[in-house]
Amino acid sequence: WRDMTADIQVRGGGASDPAFSTYTGTALRAYQFSATAEKEVFFLFYMPHDYVPGTDIYFHAHWSNAAAVPNTGNVVLGFDYSFAKGFNQAAFPALTTITVTQACPATRYQHMTAETVGVTIASLEVDGLILVRGYRKAADAADTCTDAVFLHTMDIHYQSTNMPTKQKSPSFYD
Repeated sequence: WRDMTADIQVRGGGASDPAFSTYTGTALRAYQFSATAEKEVFFLFYMPHDYVPGTDIYFHAHWSNAAAVPNTGNVVLGFDYSFAKGFNQAAFPALTTITVTQACPATRYQHMTAETVGVTIASLEVDGLILVRGYRKAADAADTCTDAVFLHTMDIHYQSTNMPTKQKSPSFYD
């Protein structure tokens, strides 16, 4: 198994941008997601050449609560995504949405990893791109944590062959 990581992107001044707030002490900052208003960030993932064809991927978020006494309700995180093959093979289709609900820890700054169930993308292959909108679904009835939480990153777990493809372009395996 491997991780695909990407940098967090924000629109830069929109109402749905999370605040880049002081996280712990005065030197560290992280993106803060409100308990009452939906905030969003964006990611671009490149499908690496060691992906095992036909296997599921797993979206996950690394987050924590910085409240002095964290509320232990649930946090609902969402991933809207679209995948397109590379090399002029496909256009990006409409978004698909998957969410994950996780209980907020009672410990301040606890590093949480909220992972979705396996996601099957029928056309998924190496050298394609996955565009992702990540967000806290603050208005969801299942999101019962009354604290703002901090997002550190979102990434994808995928099964790896530990070997690259034979070819750099389609057909990758011939």
